[in-house]
Amino acid sequence: MLTFSTSSSLHSQPLHHLSPMEQERVGAAMIFLILAFLSEVSASMSQQQQQQCGGASSAGVRAGYWQPSSSHYSPLGSIDTSLYSHLYYSSLSIDETRCAVALPSSGEESSILSNFSSSIKSSGGGFVVKTILSIGTDEFREDVSNAAFSRMASEKNLRRAFINSSIELARANGFDGLDLAWRFPATQLDMENLGALLTEWRAEIMEDTTNRSSEPLLLTATVYFSNHLFDMADTNLNYPIDDMSSSLDWVNIITFGMHKNSNVTTADAPLYDKDSHFSASYGVISWLDAGLPPCKLVMGIPLFGRSWFLRNKDKNGLGAPTAAAGTKQRKSNQIGIIAYAEIEEYLKSQSVFVTHDDQSVADYFYSGDLWVSFDSAVVVQEKVEFVAKSQLLGYFLSTISFDDSNYTLSKQASQSWNQYHVSSYAQGSFGIMQEGAIIQDLHASTGSPSSWYSKTLSYLLLSIILVLEVLSYQEQP
Repeated sequence: MLTFSTSSSLHSQPLHHLSPMEQERVGAAMIFLILAFLSEVSASMSQQQQQQCGGASSAGVRAGYWQPSSSHYSPLGSIDTSLYSHLYYSSLSIDETRCAVALPSSGEESSILSNFSSSIKSSGGGFVVKTILSIGTDEFREDVSNAAFSRMASEKNLRRAFINSSIELARANGFDGLDLAWRFPATQLDMENLGALLTEWRAEIMEDTTNRSSEPLLLTATVYFSNHLFDMADTNLNYPIDDMSSSLDWVNIITFGMHKNSNVTTADAPLYDKDSHFSASYGVISWLDAGLPPCKLVMGIPLFGRSWFLRNKDKNGLGAPTAAAGTKQRKSNQIGIIAYAEIEEYLKSQSVFVTHDDQSVADYFYSGDLWVSFDSAVVVQEKVEFVAKSQLLGYFLSTISFDDSNYTLSKQASQSWNQYHVSSYAQGSFGIMQEGAIIQDLHASTGSPSSWYSKTLSYLLLSIILVLEVLSYQEQP
């Protein structure tokens, strides 16, 4: 039996032998201890997270990706910059011979690159938007481009050439940061080399900052939706979490495009999927479980849909057999990809049937033999609410030129963020993730989430024991 000592008269006496007034005082003391324990955990974890995040702004990240190929129908001057905190120029790739950043191949794109930051920052309205230059895999030459990134990352002198060229290009064109969108490192050696690349990149950015007496460039990475890559030749392929946490300002996870080659209809960017790991929520939990702090995690939301032709137009639900990818659209210039602005045109037709799937948090429509999975304004709202309540740093939209002329989805995302983020941020260290049922900041550690997990559980368990003891004593005759 637990004993409690405050004076010689009470020394080593069981608590149920105390007078009612004394029991009340003991109960109050125990409640004080519980609150002290929880306060210590919250303060310690907040301090740990602040150190890891480098004082990340409470305003968070509302990012958007913009592609120069869209300049004809989505010119820079038309962007509503009030809806974003950061805008990405997406993207340049790597020179496969020199392993430096590849410059634009046309004079028109060179002009767009040089004017991107100045155009965004002079758009009016007084909104402070930071610009980031993304350097990534060429999606039209994926194998060759990925091989060039792999070769660059494998040698220190090639890494240095790449890093120096990126910093010089960003500074020369007025960018506030750099992003690496290598999709994706294919071996564990690639992952190790990626860690070295990011560490050296951060060091060069800090040296450049000192030499210029200026603000350091932001450094981010755009990565696979899960910390663990599936369907790769090299099994157990994991990102270098420690190097990413210490070197990057944040990590953008591509929580869409999960079913590019499916032969049945499916939600291409579901928030939840009870039957598989291919969901945004699983991706978020995967990165957090690996040790990436929530304050360094930014979740992607697509402004496009995935389209198929049905094999049988009478079988038009989720899981229905498909015959082929949907027709190439003007904005995406890819088969099977349809911009939200183009989806809206379909939705105006009376022959279109729209369904919202509550379980996966995804929308789809069918019209004749065409079937499209997409994120509506309702889905965007639910996803941003998930991001805010999970206390992640923010979200990014890809690509903003796929939105309609009224920026419907971008506005919905920004409004939802303002609605949910403030209250979630004010809750502090004990935000709960929906469906994951985990305490977010248990993962906000410097490489050892299990230590924080164990420590917090110990505090909470002790607190529970103390409460139970108090209740049991008060019930004693």
